[in-house]
Amino acid sequence: MNKTAVAVAVALTVVLGAVHPAWAQVSDPGGAFEQVVEAQGTTTHASAASVGNLGQGKDLGGNAFGVPMVFSVRIACQAADPGDPDPSACQKAALGCLTNGVQVGIGLLYEIYARPAGSSGAWQYVGSTCFADQVPGASPTLSMGRIIDAFHLTPWATATVLTQPEGNTTLVSLPVYARISWSVQGYQPGEVDTLDPASMFGLTVQIRPKVDHYTYVWGDGTSTGPSRSDGGVWPSGDITHSYPSPGTYQARVDTTFTGDFRINGGPWTHIPDTVTITGPTTTITVHAAKAVLVG
Repeated sequence: MNKTAVAVAVALTVVLGAVHPAWAQVSDPGGAFEQVVEAQGTTTHASAASVGNLGQGKDLGGNAFGVPMVFSVRIACQAADPGDPDPSACQKAALGCLTNGVQVGIGLLYEIYARPAGSSGAWQYVGSTCFADQVPGASPTLSMGRIIDAFHLTPWATATVLTQPEGNTTLVSLPVYARISWSVQGYQPGEVDTLDPASMFGLTVQIRPKVDHYTYVWGDGTSTGPSRSDGGVWPSGDITHSYPSPGTYQARVDTTFTGDFRINGGPWTHIPDTVTITGPTTTITVHAAKAVLVG
C-alpha cells in the first residue's frame, strides 16, 4: 500500500482521523483485523507517549485493541510509487522530524504498520512517528544518529597554512598573509562522499562537507577566528598576523566542518552537527630587522 505521511518542519501534532480507507481492503481470514480497527483512526506524527500506547495493547490514540497486535515500521520515503519515485521523499522524512531546527526522536519519520499476532494478512498503516525506536518489536533501519556517525567518520581533507612573504620566513612586526591549501587526499568542502549502501540498509546516502569556520593558530599563543575566510595574498588577503618577537613558530589552521546529506538523490539537507579537524603545522621563522648604515 502506498502512503506517505510526512510533514516538512512542523511541530509534532497528534491528529485522529476517520477510519483509514484501506481498512475495507484488508484480506484477513476470519475478519479479526476488521474487528480490531473498526472505528479507529490514524495518528500522524505520533508523540513518544502515543507510541507508548502500542506496548499496552492500545492504538496510537489510546483505544484498546481487541486482540494482540504486532507492528512493523519503515522509513516514510520507501512507500513512494516505484513507477514514479519521488527523490525528495526521504528528505521530507528527515525534515518532518525537525522542530525549530531541533531533531525530534530518531530524526527520521517512519510509518507504523500493524496486524493481529499470527495473522498472514496485509500490514496496515496506523500512523507515522519520529519515535520509531519505541514501537514494540519494530526495528528502524536508519536514523539521523547513524548519518551523524557516518559524518564523523568522513575521511576529511586537511587544510595547511601557506604564508606570504614566501618561504614562511618573515620579520618582526611585518604582517604575515595566510591562505589555505587543501590536501589531495580526503574530502574537501563541496565534494561528495557516497556511503556504502550496505552500511545504510540499502539506501544511497551521500554526505557533502562544508566549512562552518576556521581557527588560525599562530603558534605564539594567539589565534584568529572563528573565521569563514580562506585567507589570501598581499595586498587583499584578510587573514594576517604580526609576530612581536623573533623565533620559530608552528602555525596551523583548524577546520570545523559541518555538512549536508541526502538520501536516494533527494535535495540536500543540513546535518545538525560539526567536526573539528586539526591541520598540520607550518614552521614560520621570524627574524629581527637590523639597521644597516649605507655610506
